[in-house]
Amino acid sequence: MKFKNYPIERLIIDSISSRLTEPERYLRFFLMERIIQSGAPVKENRLMQAEELNHLDIATLINNLISKNAIVKDLEGKINFVYPVSALPTNHRVTLIDGRTLHAMCAVDALGVAFTFKQDTKISSQCSHCGETITVEIQHEKIVELHPASTHVLHVDLKNNDNWAGSC
Repeated sequence: MKFKNYPIERLIIDSISSRLTEPERYLRFFLMERIIQSGAPVKENRLMQAEELNHLDIATLINNLISKNAIVKDLEGKINFVYPVSALPTNHRVTLIDGRTLHAMCAVDALGVAFTFKQDTKISSQCSHCGETITVEIQHEKIVELHPASTHVLHVDLKNNDNWAGSC
């Protein structure tokens, strides 16, 4: 049997940031910082009181971020997820080189934190299949430590999904 040379497929996904306007990016990072500081969801009505945001149309920007799948808000108006940061506890704990810690929404998002915050990171995660502890260290955008060494990350083609959280 002769094997055909198939081109290497590369999944190319536009970053969330690249899909946002400058005010949307500003609000997204503001929300991530608030979640990291407090370790809790951000209440939308509290954003209206933030001096740093008084020059923005918060309600419109929140709706834009939701429609662009950059944030997830619950029915009570709490912003629980700002990709890749989760205000709710998960099995994916990330420590930034500056010492701050956060929960990532999923294993792939935990890896993406290094790129979102442009910092080296240490990840402590748990295999969703067997429960084994997994640790990853990223320096200069490269994995420099992985335990266990046989760890693999599985993902779906996110280009085929409108709601990434539903495919995490």
